[in-house]
Amino acid sequence: MRSTPRAAATAKTSSFPLAMVLTAAVSALWYAGQRVRVPQNVRPVQDFDAEQYMGHWYELARIDYVFERGLTSCTADYVLQSDCTVQVTNRGFDPANGRWKSATAVAKLLAGPEVGSLKVSFFRPFYAGYHVVYVDHDAGHAVVVGDGAKYAWILSRTPSIDEAAYTRLVAIAVSNGVDASRLVRVPHGAALEMVESSKAA
Repeated sequence: MRSTPRAAATAKTSSFPLAMVLTAAVSALWYAGQRVRVPQNVRPVQDFDAEQYMGHWYELARIDYVFERGLTSCTADYVLQSDCTVQVTNRGFDPANGRWKSATAVAKLLAGPEVGSLKVSFFRPFYAGYHVVYVDHDAGHAVVVGDGAKYAWILSRTPSIDEAAYTRLVAIAVSNGVDASRLVRVPHGAALEMVESSKAA
């Protein structure tokens, strides 16, 4: 049956609200991805030195999330780009499959260069907060808190530190809203893990 001009016009008109809803949804997602703010209970360092922060860090502990779940020997490498963005490369070993996994992101400073608050994106244009709440360049330690303290990382320039130092870093994380019971220690030494896995098999 042929459609009448009136029916065709009605069908065309009825598609507009759906298109508007989809456009609004995409716009809202884009806007949310751009608007990263420092949570009220999180206090980023105010004397942040991005150049000093660059380089290789070992992940000593984290609040687990889907992209890192099950990974060990996790590290993060930060490289300052000419446009003042930061290239972030995360790497970890998956003992279940016996292989390394990596992901690259871009990070941008949220405020001035002296404030340790950034937004990071693995899937642009969506960003997440990355707030450096503590860094000691002499000791090579840092504490990072994510959006709403739902995520957190304790970092070191070395793959292990003494327990007293680790306890201090956890206390700093807790003072910035992190639930210490959710922190997962990250073992290092993937080569040894591969050997142990092969023995167990």
